[in-house]
Amino acid sequence: MEVQRHRGPDDQGIVAFRYDGTVKEAETADKLYGEGNFDGGFGFNRLSIKDLSIEGHQPMLSGNKKVILVFNGEIYNDVELRKELINKGYNFRSTTDTEVILKMYEEYGFEQMIGRLNGMFAIVIMDLRTNFLYMARDRFGIKPLYYSDIDGKIYFASELKSLIQFKGFKRELDFDAFNARIIFSRPSDKVLLKNVNMLAPGWALIVSPDGNVRRWQFWNIDHYERQNKYKNIDDAIEALDCILADAVERQLVSDVKVGCQVSGGIDSTLVSYYANKADVPNLNAGVSIVDNTQAGRIEEHYIDIVSNTLNLEEHKFRMDEEFFINNYERASWCNDAPIYKPFFLSFYLLAKQAKNYVTVLMSGEGSDETAGGYGRFAAGVFQPFMSKFNLRSGSLKSYDSYAEYEVMSDSTILGFTAKDYDNTAELIENEIDRFNEFKGSNFTKHLKYETMYRLPESCLRQDKMTMASSIENRVPLLDNDVVDFIMELPESMLLHFKEGSPLEMGDNPFEWIDGKYIYKELLARKFGHDFVYRKKGIMVFDEKTLLACTGFKTLFYNKIFPSMKRRNVIDYDHIEKLYRNLAGLNKNEFNLMWRVIGLETWCQQFID
Repeated sequence: MEVQRHRGPDDQGIVAFRYDGTVKEAETADKLYGEGNFDGGFGFNRLSIKDLSIEGHQPMLSGNKKVILVFNGEIYNDVELRKELINKGYNFRSTTDTEVILKMYEEYGFEQMIGRLNGMFAIVIMDLRTNFLYMARDRFGIKPLYYSDIDGKIYFASELKSLIQFKGFKRELDFDAFNARIIFSRPSDKVLLKNVNMLAPGWALIVSPDGNVRRWQFWNIDHYERQNKYKNIDDAIEALDCILADAVERQLVSDVKVGCQVSGGIDSTLVSYYANKADVPNLNAGVSIVDNTQAGRIEEHYIDIVSNTLNLEEHKFRMDEEFFINNYERASWCNDAPIYKPFFLSFYLLAKQAKNYVTVLMSGEGSDETAGGYGRFAAGVFQPFMSKFNLRSGSLKSYDSYAEYEVMSDSTILGFTAKDYDNTAELIENEIDRFNEFKGSNFTKHLKYETMYRLPESCLRQDKMTMASSIENRVPLLDNDVVDFIMELPESMLLHFKEGSPLEMGDNPFEWIDGKYIYKELLARKFGHDFVYRKKGIMVFDEKTLLACTGFKTLFYNKIFPSMKRRNVIDYDHIEKLYRNLAGLNKNEFNLMWRVIGLETWCQQFID
């Protein structure tokens, strides 16, 4: 528990239990010594957000101490559920959503309860009346939940680093996951340690008294169907305006200070706009990462426009070489996985500095995946045509299927895997099969695939980087009602051909289409057309300069490369050659080098 104390520095608790119904509560594990053997136990570190009193203490027990609950996250429809339970005769001793979950379970049982929740959550329940154990993770994997079977016992934790502390745990590298990290970089459901699983988004795990484990999907993104509820885009925008306003307002509920991540982009600006509109007293800050590149300076201008328009107390932070060197290894440890890109340390910096002002942050994750915001969605429109005529345009080429295009379109790297273990074809085929399992058009399948298999990694990054500084990150664009609305819209309201002739729009056909169109049109009504439809700059910092600085060069040659050689699982000479020629690397070469460096750093922390 101490290893992940950063997730909950405000309170700590342990409950040990026996299957005969015996329960023992303690503040720390050492206080259970001398109490005899127990069949199991829950531990919890609390970050107090709602009801800061001791009544929100976890693990939380039912009145008869037969049901034990631990819960990480937030439930946003807890007010309505609480009223429903009060009308049924339930009494509450706290104003926490944790107690609402507990009483919902008592009233409706696990399966009905879990389907009623709108929020981000990892939930584990032990019911000593039946000796069943229940675990569940929210629809989109916003909150993490790892679990492992060690000598016939189930262990679970919010962070991987906690699981490896358990006695008897063997730290063995999973080479399927290792190769997937090199090829795809972000395989969200593959854990790099053998015998460790990440509970999938929208899934539950139920363990019976005889040890039988049942996995149950309580929510399936494939249940959505495109509908024509709205006469035109104007009517749909009006509806989305109300839905987003409600979603953001209910996610602002907090007894601590709240701020917004402000990037000047579509998503964070929408979230910041509705947060400001809600006019809650505890919203007081906008926090941003900026950089000194030309694109960064342009985007900083738009960050200032948002902060000034919404009257947010603005705090801007810059990542420099010193911060990168001093915090790279720590950020990798906090992330529980290799750092996806060097500039992602900016999220670690953001949270570290934001903690001086807030305990909760609102961010804009989710719309790119659910509404087609990435350029690969627009490019995908042309993919069948290009495949038919075997055409190529830049990085886009002909593929055997749309599924193959999607699987290969996000910085996929081929031709480099662990020594003597090349399962590239199997990994790619597995992802293609996943894509094809979804229902709908190619575009809708693409959205579902990105949402279920790529979005969770982005959510984990936000969770780990913010919780490292004891900050809770919330994502209103993944509110149940928001995603329900977006996933049932006609595709033309998400992916939209721009008006005008090709001569007016330029010679790149992939720029003739706007993704997440309805979000852009909604924001254009708040901040103007020019703000929304400008050419967006991407702040990626000068990553090559970061890695070429003296501090990182020393780290590479004194620690990373020697360990890479001793481990001898990849062609380390090739990686050293790439690093030596850093300035001249193309995008794929740089990505390969960085992914292997990140994997080696992770191995030093979690394997060695």
